[in-house]
Amino acid sequence: MSQQSNDDLNKPLPRQSRANALTWAKQYTTTMAHYAGVKISRDPAPRESFEECVGRNDEVADDGRFTLTYAVYAHLDQNRHIEAIRKVRQALEQHAVKITSYEERTARPEVMLYGYHEKEHFSLIADSVKPPNLLRFSVSTPCFLPPGAEQQRF
Repeated sequence: MSQQSNDDLNKPLPRQSRANALTWAKQYTTTMAHYAGVKISRDPAPRESFEECVGRNDEVADDGRFTLTYAVYAHLDQNRHIEAIRKVRQALEQHAVKITSYEERTARPEVMLYGYHEKEHFSLIADSVKPPNLLRFSVSTPCFLPPGAEQQRF
């Protein structure tokens, strides 16, 4: 097993403000909903969660670095979920997103898609959730350091 060097641990983080990260997440989830052919609902409301970054060795910095997970929901008849997420999958694959997991359950019916963009280091989810007839589109950012903050070294 290789050990992480201090150079890796202190590699410069990408910079982004919380406001810009949230704007990007809203745009990306709206685009996924567009690919699916659905409108984002306000009920349930979108969910945003900013969290501190946790390093490989459980280190937590106090320099303001953060990740964001943002999720939106869309109402769609459960029988159309698989068809909608297939469209999302096709579009994502054309935009350099690697599909890391995909499962269709035709008996229920429901679908789960997980993806990762290797160049930009964000992950995403498009799936059926409860209650029935509800789809979720979610993105999670990499660890960002706010503009102007000095990156803490470990």
